[in-house]
Amino acid sequence: MKAEWGPDGGLDILGKVLSQVKGEADARYYQGRRTYLRFANSRLYQPLHEETVSISLRVAVDRGRLGVATTTDISEGGLAELVDRATSMAKKAPKLERFPGFPQDPRERTAKAPASKSIIDGELEGKAKELSEALGLVQSELKDARTSGVYSQGLTLLAVANTSSLSRSTIRTIAHSSFLTEKMDVDPTTSGWAEQTHWDPAKVNLVTLAKEAVARTPREKASSLKPGTYRVLLGSPAVADLIDMLSYCMGAVAVEEGWSFLEGMKGKQLASKAVTIDDDPLDPIGLPEAIDFEGMPTRKRTVFDKGIPAGPAHDTLTAARLGGKTTCSALPPEAPYGSVGPIPRHLTFDRGDANIDEMVKELRRGVIVTRLHYVRFVHRKKTIITGMTRDGTYWVEKGEIKGPVTNLRLTDGILRVLAGTEIVGKDLRCHGRGVTASVVPSLLVHGLTFPTATTF
Repeated sequence: MKAEWGPDGGLDILGKVLSQVKGEADARYYQGRRTYLRFANSRLYQPLHEETVSISLRVAVDRGRLGVATTTDISEGGLAELVDRATSMAKKAPKLERFPGFPQDPRERTAKAPASKSIIDGELEGKAKELSEALGLVQSELKDARTSGVYSQGLTLLAVANTSSLSRSTIRTIAHSSFLTEKMDVDPTTSGWAEQTHWDPAKVNLVTLAKEAVARTPREKASSLKPGTYRVLLGSPAVADLIDMLSYCMGAVAVEEGWSFLEGMKGKQLASKAVTIDDDPLDPIGLPEAIDFEGMPTRKRTVFDKGIPAGPAHDTLTAARLGGKTTCSALPPEAPYGSVGPIPRHLTFDRGDANIDEMVKELRRGVIVTRLHYVRFVHRKKTIITGMTRDGTYWVEKGEIKGPVTNLRLTDGILRVLAGTEIVGKDLRCHGRGVTASVVPSLLVHGLTFPTATTF
């Protein structure tokens, strides 16, 4: 028993679940379909198609004891067991203070998020031909190159209903691709990278991405660069890595638990005046979502206004506890998202007016960083992270690219990077990172600290 791919898909199944609950509850129905075209060693391998269905149920007993359970068994017996498990968990849970109940339907019209008809219809042949052309292009440009990556496309159905009359659903389509090109005849191996995510597969052109990866692949051996602090031009993949990390520090639970940089900083200048960022779930460049995971209609909200931060993201539960209103930013209540709480998941930069060539000239002397690898927090509240440069790191002298340099380890604060932002690029691109989808440009920043270097 699966839902139809339609505007009300899944709501009838949630109705059956909620009818068995004694008391208050909300539930989410997830249905996904995705196809992957993976490639390695410059040829297609391991194509994969998957379909998934699951339900998450959150039950409230005693006005504040919440229990969550999930299932992939949507038979009548599976739904009954789901209700029993969630209710049992709720009875054992500690009581939340100021539990407001689950939100009533606000009765406002849900914005229509754009979706791709070709993805809904399962069309893929055109992308397979595109991929073949892209792989051939890499081989013609980089004779001894090895190409790897993925193209994937799919759709997700999210339906949300609760015992307070709210009942909504939405469909989202996703197309994503990444290209890694490696020059095997250079020692150590040099590499280039390109990636993009969009709701419309026509906007994810595989030949264009292959060309970008080839252009970023050094043809000659990389020279070493001493550790230090340098002016840096961050490519959009690197900016997305930083912004994705920052989003997890901008939620109400982070503030409540004392590890958010927002605590006590409202109205203060934390980033450059060149930095304005919105949380825009309906941005057509990104991955639009019409509702959050409580079923509330999403809306645009400015989170950095010319470098000054707004308050944290809220769902209805954190808004009631901390005082405020929901920003319609709820994440699923089940693991691993339940402990994170609401976060801004669709961060979109205001575009600047400089193209990449102009930014290289303005960099004058410094490092180009295409993307980052294995980024981790060192200190969440100070937004200090560490990670490695990857797949296209170059030295610039007198406004000209002089050649590749070996990779560097970055250790610095994300807020310090944003505070030192001098120029914002005009070309925006969406990069999907799990539950987040950031729409970002390239950034020229005053200084980035690299405490160690590598030999590769």
